[in-house]
Amino acid sequence: MKTFKFWTRQNIADKFGLDTKSNCKDLDHWINADIVITADEKKELIRLQQKLRKNVDSWNEQELIIKFIALLIDKVDYDNNEYKAFANRRLSGEIDGEMVSGEVDLMIATGKYEPKEPYFCLHEYKKEKGVDNDPLGQLIIAMMTAQEINKLSTPIYGAYVMGRNWFFLTLQGRKYCISDEYVATRDDIFQIFKILKQLKVILAKAL
Repeated sequence: MKTFKFWTRQNIADKFGLDTKSNCKDLDHWINADIVITADEKKELIRLQQKLRKNVDSWNEQELIIKFIALLIDKVDYDNNEYKAFANRRLSGEIDGEMVSGEVDLMIATGKYEPKEPYFCLHEYKKEKGVDNDPLGQLIIAMMTAQEINKLSTPIYGAYVMGRNWFFLTLQGRKYCISDEYVATRDDIFQIFKILKQLKVILAKAL
């Protein structure tokens, strides 16, 4: 069994026929939604952004998660009776006869005590000197696993974070779309938050 961290986009393309998608309506609908940010939310986002600006270049992975990403996710508040945010949970499945498995930094999934049907996967990555990994490939294989578990034709949503930079993805079948980078130390932080909030709107319609 090959774990998520050993998959690259090239491996996935060779094994499963992964390709980019030219029609990205699902991604565009997600990242361009008109979502209102309240005054209190804006105040908290500015506070988190100030912390990020001061520390992003010195934080390790866990510090970035605990001191920024987790607080941002908590502000969105994904936990309800339909789905929850699960952190560092194992996801396993079979894709075209290939068993794959790995831990997902964060997933939004149905399930009261453990994830059942995942709809969103987030992969956090802080590149270390001398390490040559493919964070996008690792996220995509996790999203493909989620897709196999769900057995749905609707898109799987995902994001990966590299320090201050956020990228958002949709996966449908064996084709994916990816956004340009959103830089959380800039005004992009407000759009990042809107995108994360819009996911709740999408899930409310799907579940």
